[in-house]
Amino acid sequence: MIKKLQLVEKAKGRTMLSWAGKKPLDKVEYYPAQEKEIYGEKNSKEFNKLFWGDNLQVLSHLLKEYRGKIDLIYIDPPFDSKADYVRKIKLNGEKIDGELQGLLEEKQYTDIWEKDEYLQFMYERLLIMRELLSDTGSFYLHCDWHKGAYLRLIMDEVFGEENLRNEIVWHYMTYQGQVDKYFPRKHDIIFFYTKTKKAKFKLLKDNEFEKNIDFKRWGRYLVNENEIRGDNYPKEDSRFDVFIDKWREENNREPNKDDVIYRLEGYTVDSVWNIKAEDPKSLSRTGYPTQKPEALIERIITASTNAGDVVADFFLGSGTTCAVAQKLGRKWIGCDINLGAIQTTTKRLNKIVNEQEKEPLDDFKGLLGFKIYNVNDYDVFKNEIEAKDIVMEMYGIESIKRSYFDGILDNDFVKIMPLNRVLNKLDIKLVLKNISDKIDSFTPKKKSKVGEATFEEKVLIICSGADSDVFDFERKENKTGVKVEIKDILTDKKNLIFKKKPEAKISAKGKNKKLSLEVKEFYSPILIRKLEIENEKALKEKYQTKIKDFRQIIDSVAIDVDYNGKLFNAEIMDISNRKEMIKANYEWEYKKAGDYRVAVKIVDLLGEEYFETFNLSV
Repeated sequence: MIKKLQLVEKAKGRTMLSWAGKKPLDKVEYYPAQEKEIYGEKNSKEFNKLFWGDNLQVLSHLLKEYRGKIDLIYIDPPFDSKADYVRKIKLNGEKIDGELQGLLEEKQYTDIWEKDEYLQFMYERLLIMRELLSDTGSFYLHCDWHKGAYLRLIMDEVFGEENLRNEIVWHYMTYQGQVDKYFPRKHDIIFFYTKTKKAKFKLLKDNEFEKNIDFKRWGRYLVNENEIRGDNYPKEDSRFDVFIDKWREENNREPNKDDVIYRLEGYTVDSVWNIKAEDPKSLSRTGYPTQKPEALIERIITASTNAGDVVADFFLGSGTTCAVAQKLGRKWIGCDINLGAIQTTTKRLNKIVNEQEKEPLDDFKGLLGFKIYNVNDYDVFKNEIEAKDIVMEMYGIESIKRSYFDGILDNDFVKIMPLNRVLNKLDIKLVLKNISDKIDSFTPKKKSKVGEATFEEKVLIICSGADSDVFDFERKENKTGVKVEIKDILTDKKNLIFKKKPEAKISAKGKNKKLSLEVKEFYSPILIRKLEIENEKALKEKYQTKIKDFRQIIDSVAIDVDYNGKLFNAEIMDISNRKEMIKANYEWEYKKAGDYRVAVKIVDLLGEEYFETFNLSV
């Protein structure tokens, strides 16, 4: 892999917060990204982008193309709340609390909660994000009381305290259980900075967001910002009566003392935002406990961007920022290290894009296609090191220092690939190059048959999943004389039940230019084991979750009807919801007869994937 250094401008702010291990970030390595999937308008000249990986590497990758070109960055980083941020899973109307996570995602951010490490973690990322902002760009950082004071000082240093525009209070208007040692915590803080004084911004009027107003709050009628009226409001106020009539029509009843009615007269939105948090029972809920309401993000994007501008979120979560940007006709970039976040966002965005394609708007300046990428190397993230240590201990590998190879096993060299992504052809190329560069470290065989390896030692590659074509690629490209063996821990280590791949039985047939495909069976060891654990906890039989149909555990089925072996293009997308399971039967009619390669990707409710290809003549 070719790595190029990207320069990062030093922070100019006067306010300086110090911590143990603080160091400036003056340059970063460039990491290539690999296209994995495509959705929406496949022939578009430009695509929105969704990245899976550590955002430090993704930010470094984006510097090459997007330095000074992003118009708005909104981030909602971890707050150090000590909460376990895991998705809630529903199966057949019942809840499974949390998802069983893999080696790398097991402790997504918990290893950076020591204050010094967290501050350096954020400092490095904020410095690169500032580089990506345009001179007219804006930056919104969402936080709460846990780290808000520290982040404010870091933001002053990175952006300059003179570029702080607002400290916005989001009063999220939710009900909370009884507390007796402090006032109920009912708000978050959003720091709004700009890169320069030339930043885009337009004042908003509250009537632009009338649909987001809560009508049930203080038990009084609020007519406008200066006037509050109780139950005996003047009947002669025709303007208020018109609004009350509209309210009656929308709610199909008379208002009472428990209702609050806002009559909006277009006054300016200030820095205190009363916006309801996402309703846990809402159909728009994705299962992420940190999911923010679209109304909140809509206000930010509307105020600081124009149609066609680029919006980015590097702690993506459930994908709300990208979803709102797509609806508002903005271009967008999203990133998250959690594969579940990428899958949730993909499903959410694909639905929005499909609806927009059916009813296109004449003045729409966004994009109707998006691609999923993963950045090639993630070795900076601490969990990757921890995951590597686990694998080395698992196999009994003896570590070696200052070498491209990670260790020795039975006299063979071992390379452990990044365990938060699948092995790909770029990885194989890099391994073969390092073998060639260090060929003097290998012992030539005294005798070898034609076609056999000519060296005693071999190289063992350990990975966590692999692209389907890497095995053939290695055999064709390996001219080193050193045998290379690939071990996939998902299948090689049977005791790691939590990492075992899903299994499926699929029938695919082609005839008369038509494809007929049926998913006949699907089994997910991870999800089944999670159900077993939850059922063991259930006190009574009636509280246990039963699987009556394999489709209950499938989140989505995606089919590429003409797979090129590189970029997965979902021509057929079947997504389950709370009321309906996936169909399991699919048909497609080709424009012309011929030979095609069909690829099928099945994702279960925990985000685990099954992938299979078929060669068909139709």
